[in-house]
Amino acid sequence: MFLLLFIAVGLGLGIARGGDVRRLAAQPLRWSGLVLLALALQIAAFSPLGRKWPSSMPAQLHIASYVLLAAFAAVNRRQPGFCLMGAGLASNLAVISANGGYMPALAQHLERLGVYEEGLMNNSSVIGPDTPLWWLGDVFLLPLPVIGNVFSVGDLLLGAGCAYFIYRALLPLDAREG
Repeated sequence: MFLLLFIAVGLGLGIARGGDVRRLAAQPLRWSGLVLLALALQIAAFSPLGRKWPSSMPAQLHIASYVLLAAFAAVNRRQPGFCLMGAGLASNLAVISANGGYMPALAQHLERLGVYEEGLMNNSSVIGPDTPLWWLGDVFLLPLPVIGNVFSVGDLLLGAGCAYFIYRALLPLDAREG
């Protein structure tokens, strides 16, 4: 949900500058199927089905999904915004890997959003005194109704890169230079 805000900003700014949404579909992205595969892995890992698997399986699928997304960003690094997206994905991958496949988050933020229940955390774990790389975790809070969320520095980089890519993709070639 958090990434949708950045997508909306990219679309809004691009359209405001005279951009055309149809140009987005014409972007020459490589290995785009990796994004769909990563999404499928996350859906499987954190769905009711994933809760029936051994606890290490969803965590491994979560890490694998970020590896796939980082690979997608790497092969498209020449596209505007993809280096920022890659940095955000690398940051998230580092903290998720260091924490056993789960994104550490501040318990008070999760409680404020009403999504914290002891023992039922989906893709998050609670930041504790020994949490590795905790500062790369979900330490920020967007306290809004419906779209409220916790997010990380990696999410900000990923979102900014995504917004910039969309913005630039919508513009005609001659407007991209300015």
